[in-house]
Amino acid sequence: MRKINVGAIQHATLPIPDRCNCLSEKYTADADYIMGHNILRQSEVTLGLLEKAGEMGLDIVTTGEDICAASPYIIDTSERNLFPELAGRSAAFVGERTSGIAEKYHMYVVACYMKPRGGKIYNTATIFDRKGGIVGEYRKTHLPPDEKWQVAEGESVEVFDLEFGRVGVEICYDMMFPELSGVLSLKGAEIVFHPTAGYGWYDSIGEATLRARANDGSFYLVTAKNYVFNSAGRSGVIDFWGQILADAGFYKNVVAAKEIDLDFPKTQPEWHYQTGMSGEPDLRKRKPGERRPGLYSPLCENTERGKITSPEKQREIFQNVRDGIFHW
Repeated sequence: MRKINVGAIQHATLPIPDRCNCLSEKYTADADYIMGHNILRQSEVTLGLLEKAGEMGLDIVTTGEDICAASPYIIDTSERNLFPELAGRSAAFVGERTSGIAEKYHMYVVACYMKPRGGKIYNTATIFDRKGGIVGEYRKTHLPPDEKWQVAEGESVEVFDLEFGRVGVEICYDMMFPELSGVLSLKGAEIVFHPTAGYGWYDSIGEATLRARANDGSFYLVTAKNYVFNSAGRSGVIDFWGQILADAGFYKNVVAAKEIDLDFPKTQPEWHYQTGMSGEPDLRKRKPGERRPGLYSPLCENTERGKITSPEKQREIFQNVRDGIFHW
């Protein structure tokens, strides 16, 4: 049996000091100050929780999305734009620290942060192995409108073979597109890790979405989100039936963890009529053979691509956010 302990962090989001807040009139656009008083402070919250996960003896743990808190600077596309510099500096810092923690505790870590590559910045989930080396990276493929201002879309959907099994990654908004979960399932993902800062189109649909994706894809789903009191968005572990196995609840700075068995079959009983009629009790094996790809062609037809807002409109929107006309 391939029994492993998986975990998901639920970190607190620290208030942004006014001098570090690009929406504040007191904002100074000082990269060194922002790194020291916001980016590194926020990063340390998650790094401390990774230490806790290691002490718990987890085999693999995922962070939430954007653990360095660089994303608030995406919407400032003015001449004082610091996002590219902050993304580069924070990625170097958190990558080195996460590598050390993974090696220290002999633990896989899925860490999500903004990371430059090839002249572009991607919302990236980096997989560190038990020795601290990078064994895979997934770049978020579905971006909400604000991220498109300065973040590039990933162009591939991959699964990664780790020592205990095959895993995939979806980051935040990716989960709103069932096609992506379907591709990961067809590629054999046994666990999908989901760093996120959101929980669906609106709170009450979030849990239903995650449970449906896990059941439809027949994989375990490990979601890590920031702490929110008395609202949807709890970090946790969901099994391949869509049942919640672990839940961080409404608690701040905790790690939700559960032992799972990747060899435990997703089967209907021998006496179940569908088992008898199909001759295959294992739904992971049966469902792919019951698909009818020829009927799904509309899913692959070209549609109009989402447009990136013009620089002029970006400035207008940014001012509306600062003035409180638009809200997150």
